[in-house]
Amino acid sequence: MPALNFKAQFAEDVEYGHKRQTVRAIRKDGRPHCKVGDTLKLYTGMRTKECRLLATATVTLIATIRIDPTSMKLNGKHVLSTLHSRDCDQTDNEFAQADGFDNFMDMADWFQQVHGLPFEGVVIYWGAVR
Repeated sequence: MPALNFKAQFAEDVEYGHKRQTVRAIRKDGRPHCKVGDTLKLYTGMRTKECRLLATATVTLIATIRIDPTSMKLNGKHVLSTLHSRDCDQTDNEFAQADGFDNFMDMADWFQQVHGLPFEGVVIYWGAVR
C-alpha cells in the first residue's frame, strides 16, 4: 500500500478532503509512486516522532505535469490561465487552488524554491478520503 507524505502546510487540507491531488517528482529509481486503484495512506511528518496518518484514499488518476515559470502542461497539453480562456476543464489557477495554493504564480514560486523550474513529474489524484 503506497504512502505519501505531506508538508505541514498541506496536512489539514489533505486530512479534511479539500486537497485530493498531489504533484510529485519522478522517483530516482524510475518506479511509479502508485497506480490507479491503489489505496493510498496519506501522512504528515513521516520518519519523525510527529508522524500522523491524515487519511486513506483510492487513486483515481495519474497524469504527467510540467510546470514552467508562467505556464503548465498536463499530459502534454497546456493548461490555460483565466486570462486566455474559460473553455478548458480547469485553469492553471483552479489547478493550483486544488493543490493547496492561492493561485498559479504562488504554486510556480513554491516549485521554483523547492524543486527548481522547469519541473517535470506526475499528478496523483484520489477520491474521497476515509
